[in-house]
Amino acid sequence: MTAEAVAVDERTHLGLAELPAEAVPVLEAAQERARAVDREGGDPWGTLRELGGLGLLSAPLPLQVELIHALARRCTATAFSLWGHRSALEYHRVTGAEAPAGAEAGTTALASGMAPAYKEEAGLGEIPLVATDSAGGALVVSGVLPWCSNLRPGAWIVLPVRFEDGRRAIVRIARDAAGVAVKDLVGLAALDATASGVLRLEQVAVPAHDVLSHDVPAFRDAARAAFLLLQSGMCLGLAGAALDAAGAAADPVGRRVLAEEFGAGQEDWEVLRRDLARAVEDAAEVTPHELVRVRLETALLVGRATRLEQKTVGGRGYALGSDTSRRAREAAFLPVQSPTEIHLRHLLAGAGENSRSGT
Repeated sequence: MTAEAVAVDERTHLGLAELPAEAVPVLEAAQERARAVDREGGDPWGTLRELGGLGLLSAPLPLQVELIHALARRCTATAFSLWGHRSALEYHRVTGAEAPAGAEAGTTALASGMAPAYKEEAGLGEIPLVATDSAGGALVVSGVLPWCSNLRPGAWIVLPVRFEDGRRAIVRIARDAAGVAVKDLVGLAALDATASGVLRLEQVAVPAHDVLSHDVPAFRDAARAAFLLLQSGMCLGLAGAALDAAGAAADPVGRRVLAEEFGAGQEDWEVLRRDLARAVEDAAEVTPHELVRVRLETALLVGRATRLEQKTVGGRGYALGSDTSRRAREAAFLPVQSPTEIHLRHLLAGAGENSRSGT
């Protein structure tokens, strides 16, 4: 076995947990459906239902990060759907609330609308959804959430709200409740199948039992690690797949002239894999600063890895139907996925630090 083959084999796992054998055919099927999900209106949710049937949607965090990494290697749009669903399950876990029926089995979709809560914490905006009190601890909510995914019929959305007197809360709202409207976002690069849309709420009634928390700072702190570590695992999956494809496509000339980029990509992937593993294993204690740094660095590596793949694959990778093009378009989402690259850099700069790679 060559040194390069060893490196390729190592990038197939993070070393956090062993995926059950039953998950392998589900992952292989997700890979076979990747093109359809990307270009032909395929539905990524079949994979989540299959994973739910295996009990994997509610698995512990190390297995979850290993799973989303494996899925992102094959189809990042499907991995992104898993991220939103699993994050919303985590929101229920940290608040002690029972998840909606079917959520752990994957028959009911969950959506994370939590971006405004973390942006507000960073001083980058105000929560746009306004609540007023109603009888018995219930609320009425109005406002617009400009982007949310997994907005499938029957889904539940977990999101933050603010009161005019300064209070904040975390609530869940049924996608099909009275007063909820969704404007589908279409024409997205690689993510059209993720049921993404603009969420408009007009006097939506929220019963008291759907108010998950009135302590938003504590909620953010409790949910932050899973929220960011799942994203980082997704990033490393996509980056590893692109690095593997770049290595497989490179001819001797490409290997020589791009040797520095190959070396840096392989080294950075391994360093970040170790950083991510430490953070997952110590998720209860890891600092927000370290979570942010790993999330930013893994996203930046995706950009470099997919560009390297494009260089070595050449014209074949320019075709929209190619895996190379799909991965490049999947990568284009990461600078704008919340927390965005600007948000992450803003947080690091506030701590007096820039990204390690700088790009």
